[in-house]
Amino acid sequence: MKPFEPKGDLPEWRLIYQRVSALDEGTVLTYDDLDEILGRDFRDDRSPVYRCISELEKCDHRTLATVRGSGYRIAAANEHERLAVGHHRRSRKQMRKAVSKAASADRSKLTPEERKRIDGLEMSLRQHADMIRRLEARDEQRQAEIKALRRDTSADVAEISERVDRLAELLERHGVTAPSNPAA
Repeated sequence: MKPFEPKGDLPEWRLIYQRVSALDEGTVLTYDDLDEILGRDFRDDRSPVYRCISELEKCDHRTLATVRGSGYRIAAANEHERLAVGHHRRSRKQMRKAVSKAASADRSKLTPEERKRIDGLEMSLRQHADMIRRLEARDEQRQAEIKALRRDTSADVAEISERVDRLAELLERHGVTAPSNPAA
């Protein structure tokens, strides 16, 4: 086969997409299934699966979760948050590694142009990492505030509910009844 020559009537990602889009949540598409769909060892080139995942997310609002050593599983809607957080965590680690790589270059062995580029890259990466840290700190603060507000709101609702119950008991004890609601 020549480079850029089509492997069949449909792109490989589309073959996988056709199978995956018909599957229910929780169903596992094994590596053997993928080998069968593609007619080759899927592990030689996983890019069709990544493109399939992209299409699933964009068009069907679904995604695949990795089943280590086995294949991919159709993720439930409530799993997307956990999967996104995992990608975010890995991206932070990658950012730290990128800063470390740029910072560790032996500047004495670089040309002035190379030094200028690596210094600029390092500075840009450090600024990016710092911005991410500040945003995450702000997000954590907001999450704590929301949690406190929910706790306070729950306490307020419980207190109001107790007061309404006491008021209803007092009204009943004194023979006062609430007017009937004609709309109800």
